[in-house]
This record gives sequence, structure tokens and C-alpha cells, in this order.
Amino acid sequence: MHPYKFSRKLDRFQQDLATFKSSYSRNIKVATQELTSLREVFDSLSGIEVNRGSRRKLKLLDSHLQKLEKELSAAESDLFESLSKLWRNYLRIKNRAEDLSKERRIYRTLYELLTVVYSERNIQILLDTVLESAVDIMSAEYGCLEIYSQDSSLQFKLTKDSTGSEVELKNSNLKPAVTEAVLASGNAITIGGLLSESVPSGEEEEQAEERSVSLLCVPLKTNDKILGTIYVHREEENGDFAVTDSELLSSLAEKVALAIESHLLFSELQEEQEKLIEDLRKKYEFEEILGASPQMAKVLSTVADIADTDSTVVIEGESGTGKELLARAIHFNSGRAKKPFIPINCAAIPETLLESELFGYEKGAFTGAVKKKLGRFQIANGGTIFLDEIGELSPVLQVKLLRFLSTQEFEPLGSTQTSKSDVRIITATNRNLSEMIQTGEFREDLYYRVNVIKIELPPLRDRKGDVELLTEHFIEKFSKRYDRKLSGIDDNAMETLLRYNFPGNVRELENTVERAVVLTKATQIGYGDLPDYIKSHSNQGDGEVFPKTNRELMKTKRELYRKTIGELERRFLLSALEEAGGNISEAARRAQMQRKQFQRLMKRHNVTTATPEQDKEAEIPAKT
Repeated sequence: MHPYKFSRKLDRFQQDLATFKSSYSRNIKVATQELTSLREVFDSLSGIEVNRGSRRKLKLLDSHLQKLEKELSAAESDLFESLSKLWRNYLRIKNRAEDLSKERRIYRTLYELLTVVYSERNIQILLDTVLESAVDIMSAEYGCLEIYSQDSSLQFKLTKDSTGSEVELKNSNLKPAVTEAVLASGNAITIGGLLSESVPSGEEEEQAEERSVSLLCVPLKTNDKILGTIYVHREEENGDFAVTDSELLSSLAEKVALAIESHLLFSELQEEQEKLIEDLRKKYEFEEILGASPQMAKVLSTVADIADTDSTVVIEGESGTGKELLARAIHFNSGRAKKPFIPINCAAIPETLLESELFGYEKGAFTGAVKKKLGRFQIANGGTIFLDEIGELSPVLQVKLLRFLSTQEFEPLGSTQTSKSDVRIITATNRNLSEMIQTGEFREDLYYRVNVIKIELPPLRDRKGDVELLTEHFIEKFSKRYDRKLSGIDDNAMETLLRYNFPGNVRELENTVERAVVLTKATQIGYGDLPDYIKSHSNQGDGEVFPKTNRELMKTKRELYRKTIGELERRFLLSALEEAGGNISEAARRAQMQRKQFQRLMKRHNVTTATPEQDKEAEIPAKT
């Protein structure tokens, strides 16, 4: 029933009650007056000698009295009928009011649950909230949530009572069979009217009483599979589970099952990625390349595949993404690992000197060439040359490099003799070579020579999941270098780094952490230890990446919830607890919340009381 319709019913009942009171008060007043008149007539006849006249008066009086008795009898019947009708209406309205109150509580719980479902990234907290909500909505004594893996083995199991505390299952003889039947059929099972022995607190087992209990078990299922079950147990004071209870819990389970499945799939993918990267690190020397994101897993997998070949590699990526580290990883995991690895930054050496650096020169090749000098290609014989910023090579050097890639031959400056060198070429660029071909800045034939294997290193803003891992690594690295004893970085500072885009990529993050390690006066890097430009950009939201896919949109929404509503809820909890002296029951009462609702919110935001002893006091009911 809509609240507006319910309100109109209440108004009508109130009007009926007022009419009843007015009408019957008037009727009773009239009857009383008539009785008084009859009494006066009767008193006037007392003591008078009985004669024909007095007999006539008495007969008339008796007639009036009989008439009045009939009227009173009719009024009495009408009164009881009206009272019965009013009482029935009152009971209907009272029951509906209780139903509306229960529905309101259910909807509030469902809203809170769905908020967690769509924002919570921790699977354990999600499952806790789902089970607590199910127990609350079903008015159950306790419940159990179980999740099974693909091989039917138990993956998660939670058991909680109506206060949200973890408990052992009571009277659980039927539960395994019920759960097994639900998993097999995919349908909900309700069992009511069971007898269970209950021992009153502080009494002996011989004084156990038989109580009626009801069980309800529903599947957590998606379109193609059953993930687990939600099992709830209710005792006699709350009655047996009805069909509507089963339908409500089944509907709830169906909705949260999709979220649970997504969390489980994400966790599995994360574990697979971490395992893949760990396996690669064990097999190959990737100690300097950090990252557990899908992008880095793909990069390291490619490196593992091509390391022990002589294929030419081009690494594309923005400045600071770690292109030279990747080139070193390729070299030191190849058959050339014991030979030289020679890095050359083509943009750092003047064009007039770069050719002699690469290919060497003979004595007297130019003014100042007082003796022969070997070039990098000769020094690196048997090893690897890494040409960083290859897009900066002049057209002349592009031709010479193309010749070397084709024949493994070159001529030092001032020499007429052709030299050979067995060198693997790895190149890198932060420019778009395809566009440079269109503008004539880069030779197309050279592009196809260097682009045998292409590896794209993602910018740090596209793999934000690695920021925390890299930050911890750099803190450890610079703490050792500068002999600082730091325990890490606080949450506020970490959140600020995660919001920043890092246009300078990993190199910028490394420099930021080094600065913080050097300047901090605390045992942990804090928000104040970060550069102002990072704090400024983070506060203005310049570090946010506009979502381009649904997955990115959901992630952004979760982040916004955590930073806005999540932070608001956290401060609300801390304020309430501070005013209540750390007493959860008192804090919930002041906040006009149910205790278990308050505790659930505390758990979601990892808020604990400073004085847990105070919370052992009796629960104070919240205002309604």
C-alpha cells in the first residue's frame, strides 16, 4: 500500500472514531435523562393509595420503561457492532503500519546493501554485508553464507547472528542436506515447524525446552551457474518463513550473485596475473621491472617469448616508462647476457659526434683524431646495443643504420675497410614513428627493419594499480640509500599519488618518493611530504582519467563514492563515537541508527573504537 493511501485510511478511522464518540455520547445522555424522568414519576407514586388512577399511571410508566429497555438494548447491540467494526479496522491499520515499518526497514537495508555491492572492492567485506543484510531482512536468529569453487570445494564460509557477530551453527543437523539439495536443484527450500531443544541461559541441560524453528535456504546463482547458498534460521517468536520471505531472499540473492561473481572473477584474474608475473620473475631476471597490472603482465610475457632470439625490437613508450630497463631485461635474459650491453641516447649526443660514437674512426679521420677509436658497434660485438630515441637520428645515420641491420657491416670514419659486428639491436622511441614516416622524418624501410618486434610500454596513468607497488619499492630503496627508518606511506598521501596522472611516469614517481624520503621528519611519508604541484593537481581533479569504457566508468564511480560519500560516512562515524566516548551502543543511539547498522558501517570503513571496554555495556535501543 502506498503511504499516501495508508494516511487517508488513518484519517477516515479517526473521523469514524470521533463520530462514534459524539453519537453514542448523545444517545447515552438522552437515555439517562429519560431514566431520571421515569424515576421521578415512580417516586411521586410512592406512598399513594393504589386506586384506578394510580394503576393507570403505573401501567403507563411500565410501558415507557419497556420501550426504553428496548431502545437501550438496540443501542447496546449497535454499540457493540460499531465497536467491533472499529476494533477490526484498528487491527487492520495496526498490522499494516507494522508491515510498512518492516518494509521501510527492509528497503533501507536493501539500499545500504546495494550501495556496498556496487562500491565495495573487498570480497570479504561484501560477503559480510550480504549475510548481515539477509539475517536482518529475514528477522532470523543467524545465517550462513557459503561460496563454492568450480570443483565444488568450499571457498568461503561465513556464519553470523542477528548482532553481526560470528557464531557456530546451532541445530545444524539438517543444514548439509538442505544446502546440498539447493545446490543440486537451484531452487529455494523452506522448512517450518521443526522442533529444537533450547537451553535457557544459566540453567541445566535437563531443563531444555522444545522450540519451533524454521529454515530457509536460497541459491546464489547467475545465468549459467550456482555460486553458493544463503541459509537463514528463525525461531518461533518470529514465526515460520512464508512464501514471500523465500521470494524476497531469492530475489536479493539473484542480484548480489552477479556482484559476487564479478568480484570472484576479478580476484581469479588478479591471482593469475600475479602468478604469471611471479613465474616470469623466477624464470627470468626481471627484478628491476615492477608491476602486477594486466598491461605489465602482457609486456613481461612478450619479453620472455622474444628474449632468447636475435630479433630486432622497438620499444615504444612515453619518457620515464622504463624503456631502458626493459631493454636490459631482454639482453640479460638472452644468450648474449655475458656480452656487453651498450645503451646510447641518440638525442643526447650531437649529430656531428654520433656517427663516430656508433661506428668509431681511424687515426687522422678528422682534426683531433690522434688515434684510432673503436665505435660502440665494435665494442658491443656479441652483445646488444640499445638505441634510445631512435627517432632523433639524422637521415644520413638512418641510412648507415639500415645498412648495418641488413648486412651487419659498417665502415668507421676515415676507413676504407668494411668491418663486421655481431650485435643485436634494440631501439626505443617516445615519438610516433608511423607519423614521422608520413612527414618524411623517418625512413620507411628502416622502420620495417627495426619494427620486427614491437613492445608498447603503457604510461603509469594507465596502470594505476602499480603505483602502490612501485611506491613501496622506492621507499624501501631510498630508505636504505639514505639510512632512513620509514614504515611506509600513510593512506592520505597514497590516495593523493593515486589521483595524480604522473606525466613523467615511473621516473617522476621515483623522484617524488626520493624527495619525500629525504625531507620527511616522521617515520612514515605523509601528505605534507609530497610536492605542492602534486597535491594541487590531485585536489583539483587534474589527475582523474575520464572513463572511456563501462569498466572504467564503474571504477571511477567506486572511487568517487569512496572519496566523497565514503569519507563523509567515515567522519560521521568518528564524530558519533567521539561524542559517545567510544561506546558503540551510545553512538548508535545518538545517531538514531540500529546498533548492527552502525557496526556494519564501522566495519565497511575499518573504524574501531578507542575504548572497546565501554562497548560491553547493555545495548541501548536506537530512536525510531
